[in-house]
Amino acid sequence: MDVEKICNDVKLLARATGEYLKAGQATLRKKDIELKGTRNYVTYIDKEAEQRLVEGLGKLLPEAGFLTEENTVEFIQKEFTWVIDPLDGTTNYVHGDTPYSVSIALMSGRKVILGVVFDPVADQMFYATESGKAFLNGISLQVSTQATLVNGYIGFGIPYNLDKKGEQILQQAMKQFRNCSFRIKGSAALEICYVAAGISDTYFHSGLSPWDVAAGAFILECAGGKCTDFTGGDHYIFGKEMVASNGAIHQEIMESIIQGT
Repeated sequence: MDVEKICNDVKLLARATGEYLKAGQATLRKKDIELKGTRNYVTYIDKEAEQRLVEGLGKLLPEAGFLTEENTVEFIQKEFTWVIDPLDGTTNYVHGDTPYSVSIALMSGRKVILGVVFDPVADQMFYATESGKAFLNGISLQVSTQATLVNGYIGFGIPYNLDKKGEQILQQAMKQFRNCSFRIKGSAALEICYVAAGISDTYFHSGLSPWDVAAGAFILECAGGKCTDFTGGDHYIFGKEMVASNGAIHQEIMESIIQGT
């Protein structure tokens, strides 16, 4: 299998889907918006975008299965699996805001071998393959060298269902407000890529799904970054929680904010 060629084709699909999203946002009406839960939106555009991706990716690799957000195709365990989010950042999207993105990962067993995240508004294409390098619009990515929370640029998210542990993490983060800058951008896939690009130094979030993080986490790791779950383990794609960092600041984030030691 030529992963590099597949990646180029996936980038074309991501771009086409992103352009569809961009055009659709301008014409989206209130009656087109549904709620899957509190603050958890979905539109016909999400579903149509996913169907387009499933059709296009199915032609690229017919033997692969799918793990998708909008369940337009049944998940069947196969050797290869596409993990896709047709619209990451739906809350931003339905409010006419940005950013939002298309996120596509290809897994071989439990290992990601390809990741593509596209922001159609900023025209930013993040991607990486098992060759081990990550890129933004053809330019090689490298994480930041920020080694402390002081003057750090920190991304985070608030889950739809904020549990006791999530509240504790937010309270611990508040204690660092005088030391560093915190930002919520609203698209986990992109925010992980921002760490890969050296824009942010770290990103943490709970309540995540595999399609939110699979592509971005792989891109970050190929750029020299680090991903763990909240215990410091490697169960971050399917474990619903992630700390993504440049590596240098990871331990301090874990101790000061995530674990609060």
